[in-house]
Amino acid sequence: MADEQKTEGDVAKKASTPIVAEAEKQEKILNALQAVLDPEIGLSVIDLDLIREVEFTAEEAEIRMVLTTPFCPYGPMLIGQIQSVAEQAVEMPVKVTVLPDRWEAPPWLR
Repeated sequence: MADEQKTEGDVAKKASTPIVAEAEKQEKILNALQAVLDPEIGLSVIDLDLIREVEFTAEEAEIRMVLTTPFCPYGPMLIGQIQSVAEQAVEMPVKVTVLPDRWEAPPWLR
């Protein structure tokens, strides 16, 4: 019985580490962004592989992403929607950075 309590305590202790907490926040953001659809293609920003990275600081999260085309007419709306959905998911400020990288369709879309 004492071993069971120790094991449960160890699990609770591990769950509160910064790495686990960050991973949980990242998972929340990525799950929430599954609902954000590209208006022209009709697929989520996750399925289109537009989200490249999610990083956290003590104050905010930063999402680094690419657009399907450099001058995407829906870019500003999509960025705003990503920011809003991510902020609701993790309840902290989120900064969205658009990278200059070229988007390539994921293998299952080719």
